[in-house]
Amino acid sequence: MALRSDWSTATCPIAHSADVLADPWVLLILRELFSGRSGFDELRAATGAADSVLARRLKQMIASGLITKAEGYSLTDAGCRTLPILHAYARFTEAVDPGDRWGLTVTCGRCGATAESADWCPACNAPLDAESTRWARRSMGDAPFPLIRAKA
Repeated sequence: MALRSDWSTATCPIAHSADVLADPWVLLILRELFSGRSGFDELRAATGAADSVLARRLKQMIASGLITKAEGYSLTDAGCRTLPILHAYARFTEAVDPGDRWGLTVTCGRCGATAESADWCPACNAPLDAESTRWARRSMGDAPFPLIRAKA
């Protein structure tokens, strides 16, 4: 039995997007795919999801057009468009926890400036996308690394 309403046919773009993205497991899987993890076992270890939960979410994400599966799971162009949403979550965490004990720093890969918004570099005055963004995560050693782009 579903734990929430089905908004897949909603005419409101926010409700429709929530139908696809408002699951915490989906957000964590997206985070790991952007971080370069693509195998089922890697995703399970990084997210802590049970096999059945992860398999169900990956299947839903494929059906929604966020990811594809070939040798591993990879982001589609639609999946890459979720990047500002993940950045907004990270920025929100800083707002409610000023010590930012989880630590995700978003920087521009073009100029190195730290991003203060979810989707725009303040120094370059250009959009942050998967090609131009670097993350530094405390859980991954604090060294900035490029994100994974959608496979053509």
